[in-house]
Amino acid sequence: MILPKVVYENLPYVYFIISGYLLSIGKAWPMFFSAILFYCAGCITLVVRSAHRRLDKHPTKSLRHILPELIYEYMPYGLAAIGIFIIMFTSNSIFQFAAFTLFVIALRNLMCRHNNRSKKPSKF
Repeated sequence: MILPKVVYENLPYVYFIISGYLLSIGKAWPMFFSAILFYCAGCITLVVRSAHRRLDKHPTKSLRHILPELIYEYMPYGLAAIGIFIIMFTSNSIFQFAAFTLFVIALRNLMCRHNNRSKKPSKF
């Protein structure tokens, strides 16, 4: 099955929108679980596409990574999810500021990752 490019490229974002919609219309456990599944489907789709499309397919082996690659790949999405749940379930301004900070860190990580992976590696 081949999807049109417009649908294929936007499918993970549709998953995120469906997840947000399910979280906003009710607090029942089945909706909560379905929202988590849609969010995970969007995250997995974006990570797999990023791994497939990256120009630096073989990063230097001499670099030692602090985090395992699987945790590193999903960390921004996890930070954003934690931020969403903090905003949903608390009204304390300190916790909401912490959630906003998590969103900023997640967005920064995703933007830096995209920038680093979409360029050909330099020789310097």
